[in-house]
Amino acid sequence: MSAPRPTMVWSDFGGVLTSPIDEALDRVLAAAGLPEHAFLDAVRRVADDLAPHTGCAAAFEALERGRVSQAEWGRRVTAALAPDLIPRIDLTSFGDHWYTDRRIDTHLLAELHALRQQGTRIGLLTNSVAEWEPHRRALLHAAAPHLFPGLFDTVIASHVCGLSKPDPRILAHAERVAGVVPRQCLLIDDVAANCAAARARGWRAIHHVAAPTTVAALAALLASDAPSTGDESGTGGA
Repeated sequence: MSAPRPTMVWSDFGGVLTSPIDEALDRVLAAAGLPEHAFLDAVRRVADDLAPHTGCAAAFEALERGRVSQAEWGRRVTAALAPDLIPRIDLTSFGDHWYTDRRIDTHLLAELHALRQQGTRIGLLTNSVAEWEPHRRALLHAAAPHLFPGLFDTVIASHVCGLSKPDPRILAHAERVAGVVPRQCLLIDDVAANCAAARARGWRAIHHVAAPTTVAALAALLASDAPSTGDESGTGGA
């Protein structure tokens, strides 16, 4: 049995169009002088305080869904670290440090542009933060001024719509905005849970690890109808 060729490719931003998220976190923690476990524990406690009845395990959800400003979030995380740990950087400007030395993956960006030129629609589907948008625009413009801002047909950002991956409601929202149905959609994402949510809704998905394998998986999926196994991956498995 085969699935129809996707007509709309949705790409995540951080960790897919940029260098890996783990690299960014390592740089922030080094600059802040914080152990990873202590920082993430503080972030999770802040998340629990901000949304105590949601039962959501997503540590950054309130920030990504626009429920709290970056400045307020940074103050809360700093307070949660105290008195044992004092960050060496200002966490109320977290995005400034999060995007320091980040790189755009021009290989994948060029591939998405080529697909758009061939008639495939390209969307950006991203868990984002309002205060981070200037950093993202600057990265894209510096890496590919001839492509940006016209690369994406549709942009769905979590802080704008108040929903975030892997919540299936953001996928449904993306479909409505773009005027597509699940079988037309393919998601490229570096988070396995986001890929699983997309597949559960009837999308195709590529679990991104590196541009060369993702580009190869894209080519295979878009060349012709492919077996509907639901386990497409940039590494051979999600």
